[in-house]
Parts: sequence; C-alpha cells; structure tokens
Amino acid sequence: MSLFTVTTALEDTQATTFTQVPSVSAPAADFAALLSPFTPDSLANGFSTLIGALVGAMLAYLLQRRFQQLKEHNAALMAAHRLMFSLLQQINTIVLIQRDNVFDEINNPGRFISIPATPPYDTRKNILELLELEFLLQEAEGRNLLYDFYIAQENYIEALNQWNLRSSFHLEYLQPALAASGIQNGSLATSETMRNALGDQTYFHAINATDNCILTLQRAFEKLAPLKASIRSYLVKRFKTNDFIDFNFPDTWGLMENP
Repeated sequence: MSLFTVTTALEDTQATTFTQVPSVSAPAADFAALLSPFTPDSLANGFSTLIGALVGAMLAYLLQRRFQQLKEHNAALMAAHRLMFSLLQQINTIVLIQRDNVFDEINNPGRFISIPATPPYDTRKNILELLELEFLLQEAEGRNLLYDFYIAQENYIEALNQWNLRSSFHLEYLQPALAASGIQNGSLATSETMRNALGDQTYFHAINATDNCILTLQRAFEKLAPLKASIRSYLVKRFKTNDFIDFNFPDTWGLMENP
C-alpha cells in the first residue's frame, strides 16, 4: 500500500484596505451640473447675442422714429403749401369782386343801384380748418399766426356773405321795384325821386347793403394781405426753403388807400 504525503498549501490571504471618501451632497452636485455649461466662451457668446439684439432693436426704433418724423414733416410741408394757396385764392376773390363790380361805381351816388348783382360765391371754398393747420400749433409764433389767419378768414367769409345777401336783395327786390316804378334804365334821377319810387324800406336797405359790402371787402383785404407776408416769412424760416408761392397786387382797386 502506497503512502501519500498530503501537504496542504496555505495561501496567504492579502487584505485589501479601502479608504472611504465622503460623498458629495445632492444639492451641491446639482448646482455644479447647472454651472457646467457656462464656460467663458459660452458667456461671451451669450453677451454678444444680447448686445446684438439690443442694438438691433435700438436701430429699428431710430429708423422708425426717423421715418415718422419725415412723414410728419412732409405732411406739415404740404399743409403749409395749401395755406399759401388758400390765402392766394381768398385775396384774389376779394380783388376780383372789387375790380369787376365795385371800383368803377365806388364814387357814384347811385352805387346802391349801379353796382351789379352776381351769382352767389361759395363761402366754404378755399377755407381751411384747424385739422389742416395743426402744424402751426407746435410753436408760439405759429399759434399766433394761426389765430390771425382765422380772424382774417372770418372777415373773408363775412365779405362773401354780405356780397351774396346784397346780390340776392338786388335781384329779388330792388330790380322788381325799379321796374315797377317806371324809372328807365340809364335815366337821371335824384335821391328823392329814387326814395319815393322805391319806398323807404327798399331804398335805405339797398344803400346799407351796398355800404356793408364795400366795407367788408376792404376789411377782409386789409386783414389778408399783410398776413400773407407774415405767414410766408414764417414758413420759409421754419421749413428752410423759399419754395412757397409768393404774390402781390400792385393795384388794389380801392381796397387800400396805400397798397
């Protein structure tokens, strides 16, 4: 029988030593993770984008504001040209009435008959309202001129109203009364004869209506003519251009003593 020697090999057991590292708390880890994308490059890019957006918005606002100012300027300029054109038309209307109907008869004692009637004038034609002249409200000088213009324009309207009333009376009452009186056209007649033929009411109304027309025509012209020069001077200074209509009336046909 064979004998075996059994040798038991003992393996050294090597102990492994572990060092325990304290764990990072969850909130701190989340904060670190939150900050990790914000590198210097990313921050620089973000600020560049923000500044670019702000500059773009500012430029857009400035361009829009500039466009609005240009639009308002052009609207005011067009209104200024309309104002000068309206003054031209108003003054010209007054001068034409005076020249064509009044001037030759102004010293005639019988002018209340000899000054003819005309078709009615449109009292709203060539009239400007406040909304069309708002640009004058922006400056003190402009506001003063706007006030003066409205006073002058009211005188113009009143002159046309008086003229239309006289023309209507002349056609509807005076001429029929003359025809009924038997006084021939072109014949000579004294004031007493005319008064007896027409009656006191018609006679004196015809005289007063004619005198009112002459007076209101003169008053309107005296308001409008100097105002035209003042307004044009202001517009040239304000808009920095001489491109506004200018006009003068060398002969005022008795509307002013010293034109």
